[in-house]
Amino acid sequence: MSVTDLRSHISQLIQERQIHTVRVVLHDPSNIQRARYVPVRYFLEQVIQGSLSYPSALFSMDTSASLVPDAGDGFAGGYPSWVMKPDLATFGIIPSSPGMAHVIADIYLPNGQPVPTAPRHVLRRVLADISEAGYRVYGAFEYEFYVFRTDGSHTGMQGLEPIWNGLQCFSEVKQAEVEDIITSVMFALTDMGAGPEVANTEYGSGQFEVTNSPFWGLEIADMAFYYRTLIREVLQHKGYKVSFMAKPVTNMSGSGAHTHHSLFDHKGNNLFSDPEQPDGLSQLCRWFIGGQIQHARALSALCNPTVNSYKRLKPYSFAPTTVTWGYEHRGAIIRIPQHRGENTRLENRLPGADTNPYITLAAMLAAGMDGIRRQIKPPPPLLNQDAYASDFLGLPRSLPQALAALEEDTFFWETLGQDYLRHFISMRRKEWERYEAAVTDWEYKEYFDLY
Repeated sequence: MSVTDLRSHISQLIQERQIHTVRVVLHDPSNIQRARYVPVRYFLEQVIQGSLSYPSALFSMDTSASLVPDAGDGFAGGYPSWVMKPDLATFGIIPSSPGMAHVIADIYLPNGQPVPTAPRHVLRRVLADISEAGYRVYGAFEYEFYVFRTDGSHTGMQGLEPIWNGLQCFSEVKQAEVEDIITSVMFALTDMGAGPEVANTEYGSGQFEVTNSPFWGLEIADMAFYYRTLIREVLQHKGYKVSFMAKPVTNMSGSGAHTHHSLFDHKGNNLFSDPEQPDGLSQLCRWFIGGQIQHARALSALCNPTVNSYKRLKPYSFAPTTVTWGYEHRGAIIRIPQHRGENTRLENRLPGADTNPYITLAAMLAAGMDGIRRQIKPPPPLLNQDAYASDFLGLPRSLPQALAALEEDTFFWETLGQDYLRHFISMRRKEWERYEAAVTDWEYKEYFDLY
């Protein structure tokens, strides 16, 4: 659709749905969804032309909203304003907020150049390289999340209770009890165009999974962005608290963001499929797997960007701890689902629900493409083997270990960009320093009354 047609469509949608406010949103390097609210008149007159400012200091703020001077130019540069330019193809209605619309913005420097640390720009560059090689990407994120009861007076986890206790994975009885939550989320995602496929209770108290239909290219990450925002808002209106934290409850399962993806040619053929092979996988697919396995330890930092992420990656937790792959193996990094033909795909199980979908997808695709270009052979797949066995190469067990692996992998510095990786590593190291300095609840419970 041309820009003229998009603007006409947006104007018509605004009139039909009586939109009064537009939420202009973006995803920042700390995986925080930021927004500016503008009245519809100002949106149509000014913002649609790309004239909405954005304070650059926000890109240098970590998850505690503290400025990290190393992640940018610091006050020497004065933290000038940047420019938000809406991607009109992403304009849509917010089902949970009548009269409200949203649009994803890209962020630019005053000279018109893309901000190199913006996650959406990083993914767009990787996708452009893939397109130039003759491929298209098809896929979806598969999120897990926890839902808690709240009266609105709580901050963080204090005083919150999961909406049920015990493991009720796929329980029909339990799902009937929380049917309002499931149907509300499914209806809202459908109305937004996210295309939900299946919803069910998961392997933790109050844990859910809702799978999405696959999309092409940039939309894969855009829909993941909207997915998390919309689920939070829909259930917040119903009096619940939602968390996409990777490991929110000590003795319960972590929440993943398993990433399904495959490569197609521009004629619509799935290039991971080869019915002539015993396992149905093409040579291209094997090289792609080889690339992701080759770069798996560095990928861990990009797919699991927080201190908490690594508390999910534990043995026998259905989350990976070793650099392995296999057919229908839920202990490996890469699981090959049983589907073949046009549905042949990889499921990368490394990312937690706290991952940045733009960076995770960019890094996975870049690693896979490196495998294709260099024809990297993957190790043998797991066949009746324990993925958690100690004889396999292990993944990093903490954020500092993962960052060290990322620093050593020069490939990502070339493909994702030095500006982005310097920024990412500075932010994450500062987060770890704050974590190490904090006195935790565990320490209080363990030592306070003893000494």
